[in-house]
Amino acid sequence: MSNSEYVPHIDLVLQALRINRERLNSRSKIAIDARLLRGMLQALVATQPFDAAFYRATYPDIAAAADEGQIPDLHQHYIDSGYFEGRFGAPPPVDEAFYTTQYRDIGQAVLRGDVASGTEHYLRSGAAEGRVPRADLRAAIDSWMALLRDDSSRG
Repeated sequence: MSNSEYVPHIDLVLQALRINRERLNSRSKIAIDARLLRGMLQALVATQPFDAAFYRATYPDIAAAADEGQIPDLHQHYIDSGYFEGRFGAPPPVDEAFYTTQYRDIGQAVLRGDVASGTEHYLRSGAAEGRVPRADLRAAIDSWMALLRDDSSRG
């Protein structure tokens, strides 16, 4: 059984975090062991779509390392390292028309030839900026951004 096939019981996780269920539901902050956080993120990342051809084509350094036998499993590399390096495991779900209209600066950059497409921008920096790649993802991204900002106005 791999790490992505098993999720520890909530009581084990809470014990490792040194909190109880009530505190988990509060707005208080907690310290977390970096190894535990990394393991939890790896388990989450392992469930995300992965496209080996996209990964190779998008990241020539990864393709070269794989060709030299330094990376035997591209998906495992993404889970162990690639995600933490800011890489994408599969093509991002960018709606070009929405993205370049929603973000006029990107639309103008595409027209000027500064970036080839909205997708290219999203891969390079848009995702890290919290930009919304498709209209139907707005609510999910807004919810995550509120959590990441610790926006106390959201429940």
